[in-house]
Amino acid sequence: MRWYYKLAAIVGGLVIGFIVISAVVGAVVGLVFGLLIKLVIAALVVGGIALAIQRARSRRQVSGRRAEREIREPGHREYSMPPRADVDPVPEAPVRETRRVDVEDDLARLKREMGSLA
Repeated sequence: MRWYYKLAAIVGGLVIGFIVISAVVGAVVGLVFGLLIKLVIAALVVGGIALAIQRARSRRQVSGRRAEREIREPGHREYSMPPRADVDPVPEAPVRETRRVDVEDDLARLKREMGSLA
């Protein structure tokens, strides 16, 4: 065999070896990058959902400053509704002084007030 055939066979083998090795390495690298890209996309989706849930929960609560800054019409339901016991404290009835209770006196008083019903 002539030397240039040997050289051509070596070069051809190197080219085929390079193609095979690059295909294997490319497949592995492509697989790794593909998995990384899928993980990044999944993390972005999960983060977006978590952020949306957090934002939806925080919009239900109105801060006191924000409520004070809002301008409302006089006919707004806040002004037309009676005060609620759980929001505005209701004034308590005056407390009677505790005195010694005499049952006989109370019974006599009731008989006088009721008259004779029997």
